[in-house]
Amino acid sequence: MFRKLMEKLKSLSTESSPPFDPATLDDPVALKTDWSPLKGGGTNFCTQKLVQISPHRYEFRAAAGAICFYLIFLILGLVVSGVGLFQILQSGKIFTAGSLIMGGVGLVFALVGGLMLYFGTRPVVFDKQHNCFWKGKVPADELIYATANELLMPFDQIHAIQLIKEYVSSDNSSYYSYEMNLVSRDGVRTNVVDHGDLDKIHADANTLAEFLEVPIWNGI
Repeated sequence: MFRKLMEKLKSLSTESSPPFDPATLDDPVALKTDWSPLKGGGTNFCTQKLVQISPHRYEFRAAAGAICFYLIFLILGLVVSGVGLFQILQSGKIFTAGSLIMGGVGLVFALVGGLMLYFGTRPVVFDKQHNCFWKGKVPADELIYATANELLMPFDQIHAIQLIKEYVSSDNSSYYSYEMNLVSRDGVRTNVVDHGDLDKIHADANTLAEFLEVPIWNGI
């Protein structure tokens, strides 16, 4: 009861807070840039940490807590599916309600966990050797002629680092998730990270702003 009341009060304060005004940045690119969340949802904890690989390269890597979270879904799904399969082998009947439900639920959990593990641990790279930011595995020859899109952005097209927040609410919990995006000279945005640790996202933005020599647009 008390927790629901606190969440309601937080929601009301969030709705009443004025939206960020990009005109305060005194930059025409900021006015044509979208300030709504680029990546909906998010988490209430830090999922990725910034690591310096060399003086010319930074990478975001999955935090240990995030990897454990993904593995819980994956392993739980595999275990439940295994129990369902064991029941089938014991009974000799494939189409039983219990085994089908357990197998289906297990496969869903395993699939969700596998997808979270895959996307949560894919490379997120800032590399001065290629003068480019990219997410995932991108062939080196594609980086040479790359233009800004949802997965990569050449350094010479990066105009600013955008920080925005999103209030995520559900029946069980509510929290802020903080999003870091790169903004091109044309206002095209590319998402970098999205998680719930405000201090960490500020610190990482400062590090990258110095590395890339671009300003931070703090819309948080």
